[in-house]
Amino acid sequence: MAVVTNIEDLRVLAQKRVPRMFYDYADSGSWTESTYRANEADFEKILLRQRVAVNMEGRSTRTTMVGQEVAMPVAIAPTGLTGMQHADGEILAAKAAKKAGIP
Repeated sequence: MAVVTNIEDLRVLAQKRVPRMFYDYADSGSWTESTYRANEADFEKILLRQRVAVNMEGRSTRTTMVGQEVAMPVAIAPTGLTGMQHADGEILAAKAAKKAGIP
């Protein structure tokens, strides 16, 4: 896959690259998976409107979060289990976050 354009593309890549037991663990929910399915249904309801030919000059995603300047208003959560998906996954996630300017 040359270009990733959505979450489903990432899921397909993960299925190919990650050992099945780790993929199944990450792509599942607990017990009856009702919360997992409800989350998917809720996200499907969100529609993003693509806007083209809009002047983006001078715009920035920079802001502050809890008094800390950040490049954009996002953060990564604890990522200890990423080691199941990729060797040194948590280290790579922290490095990517630092490079992107996010906590």
